[in-house]
Amino acid sequence: MNCKNLMKVLGNYALRTMVPAAGLFLCTYAAVCPISCRSSVEGIDVLCGDYSVPHISSFRVLDSASLSLEFTKEAVIKNAGVYSLSEEGDHIDTEIEVLMSQASEDGLNTVLTLGENTVTGQNYVVEGQVMDSSGNTLTFSIPFLGFNDNPARVIITEVRNSYATASVNKEKVHRSEYVELYVLKGGNLSGIEVLSAHDGEKKKYVLPSIEVDTGEYIVVHMRTIKADGLDGQGMISEKGDNLALSTHMDSCDTARDLWSANEDSVFADSDIVYVKNNAQGCIDDALLFAKSTLEEWDESFDSIVSHLEERDVWQGGCSPQNAVCSDDVTTSSGTRSYSRQNLSQCIEDFKAGRKILNGKDVWLVTATLGKEPGVTPGYANSSNPYVKKTS
Repeated sequence: MNCKNLMKVLGNYALRTMVPAAGLFLCTYAAVCPISCRSSVEGIDVLCGDYSVPHISSFRVLDSASLSLEFTKEAVIKNAGVYSLSEEGDHIDTEIEVLMSQASEDGLNTVLTLGENTVTGQNYVVEGQVMDSSGNTLTFSIPFLGFNDNPARVIITEVRNSYATASVNKEKVHRSEYVELYVLKGGNLSGIEVLSAHDGEKKKYVLPSIEVDTGEYIVVHMRTIKADGLDGQGMISEKGDNLALSTHMDSCDTARDLWSANEDSVFADSDIVYVKNNAQGCIDDALLFAKSTLEEWDESFDSIVSHLEERDVWQGGCSPQNAVCSDDVTTSSGTRSYSRQNLSQCIEDFKAGRKILNGKDVWLVTATLGKEPGVTPGYANSSNPYVKKTS
């Protein structure tokens, strides 16, 4: 069959099949959808109303048997229950009964009253459902610590923000970052956290529920060292009366050593290290240090800076220019630290109910001079200033 005849056959086939089918489709479409330049909305239901889900804007532990939840819109709590948790986060006890759920007049806040007191430092979780007037619901699960009715009050007295190695008696020694705390008022450490603006929540250290006395030093070692065959040997958290359990070089037999399970580096060259009272949601003390070339903090620091300025924790302003200069504290200078120089005044001010003086001028970058060390974790601070040698 030549090409001309083939085209003729295909044309006849199209006339007998495809064209009628197309005509049938157009007729059907015209019957269902009248031809018009106007769109029709008949048959479409437009749903109206509030379909946004209520959210919890804040949560607080008011006391040993009271919890407070605030919502983004008027809502009520349904089927709330409280459970104690294991360290792995599993429910380990039967439900603690919620005796009463009392909502505020505007419905934006609800206080839950529990049938029994929570235990200081014990891990708990409150679970339930929030429902607004339109029936929109949110299921929630919020972990919390048992209320601390006798919280200790601590301040930061020394920080080493760099990791370093050194040769001691021909052996390689690893020295990690630490934060030294001084106890101004004895009590329980539950609810106190040590963290930095750079690391945020992911590397914070939550102090355990232990009783401490006024005048104690606590050294929070911010990482457990696992390098060169070292697997955390001698790095033991001293939660009881024996303060000689920790045997690492940076440990102190007369101070309480606590070791974070974190194994990675912490703190930046320019950073804000602070102590937070998680139960009250406030920062009690802080140390600001920065490189001399830094003009502005990272934007992620903004909320911390605002809180410090609002509470006047760091006097003189919280700009990098008003921070302690960190140029001389590096990974090769493990014998230097930031040391607070006004501890005696802090003790007197706290006893008298005055504001505790803190700022750039009360801190010193220390150095080892002769037999006197620069870093003093767990001991009274060195007053040996580091002075950069000039040629």
